[in-house]
Amino acid sequence: MRERAMVFGPANLVGIVTQPDPGKALPGAPAFVILNSGILHRVGASRLYVQLARALAEEGFTALRFDFSGVGDSEVRKDAIPVEERFVTETREAMDYLAEVAGVDRFVVGGLCSGADGAFFTSLEDERVVGLWQIDAFCYRTPRYYRRRYLPKIADPRAWAHSIKVRVAPDEVEERDEEQFVKPEYRRVFPPREVVGEGLGRLLARDVQLYFFFTGGLEDYNYADQHADTFPELDLGRKAELRFEPAATHMVTDLDHQAAFIDDMRAWSKQFGAAAREPVAV
Repeated sequence: MRERAMVFGPANLVGIVTQPDPGKALPGAPAFVILNSGILHRVGASRLYVQLARALAEEGFTALRFDFSGVGDSEVRKDAIPVEERFVTETREAMDYLAEVAGVDRFVVGGLCSGADGAFFTSLEDERVVGLWQIDAFCYRTPRYYRRRYLPKIADPRAWAHSIKVRVAPDEVEERDEEQFVKPEYRRVFPPREVVGEGLGRLLARDVQLYFFFTGGLEDYNYADQHADTFPELDLGRKAELRFEPAATHMVTDLDHQAAFIDDMRAWSKQFGAAAREPVAV
C-alpha cells in the first residue's frame, strides 16, 4: 500500500490518503472517508483509524483520514460556518478532493462519536455516499433498556442502602463525593428520535449500506438489539449490520475490541467492490 499526506480545501485541511497496491485495487470502488472525533486528530482513538485505513487498503479500497479545521494539523477556518455545518462542509470538501485527484464518485463515510454524527448528516446531504458506518451512533433508551438497567437494582440491597443513606444523611454522601476526582464531562446533544429515524429511513430508501458498532462505554445503550428496537419501523436488524461490545470502552482501547471492529469492517466493505474503471493513483 501507499500513504501520502495531503492538504486540500479552502481551510487547508490536512489528511492522509492510504491506497492499495495496484494489483489489489478494486476497479471503481468507493473511497472511505474517516472522520475524526472531537479534539482527536486523524490517527483516531488508540490509532484505530490508522489500522482501519490500512486494513481497507489491503481489501482494495482508498481511504482518507483527515483533521477537521482547528484540529491536529489543519488550519482554523477563516469563515464563520457553525460547527454543525462545518462537519458536513469539510467532509464534502474531502470527498470533492478525492473525486478530483483519484476519480472517485462514490463514498463510504464514518467515524466515532462526533465523527459518527458528522458522517450521518453528511450522508443525508450528499447522495454520493453509498455507505455509512458509526461507532456509538445516536441512540435512545427503550423500555427494555430501562428494565435491564433498573430491575437488577430493585433486588440489590446495596442499592437500597445507598438510596436510604442519600435521603437520611445527604451531607455525608456529598462530603465523600467531593473527595473523589471528578473528570471533565462532555455531553453530545442527540436530535429527537424521530429526526434520526426519518434520516435513517431516507438512507435506506437510497440503498445506503449501514454498519453500527456500539460499546458499553455509551451510557444510553445496554443491549445488542437496542438500536433495532428503537426504530422498529426500519427493520434495522435485517437491513443493517449491528454489533454491541458491552465490555468495550467508548474509545475502543482494548486490542480485542479493535480487532473485532476491524474484522467487521473488512467483511462489510466487500459489498462495495464492483464497478467500471480502475481507480486513479493519487
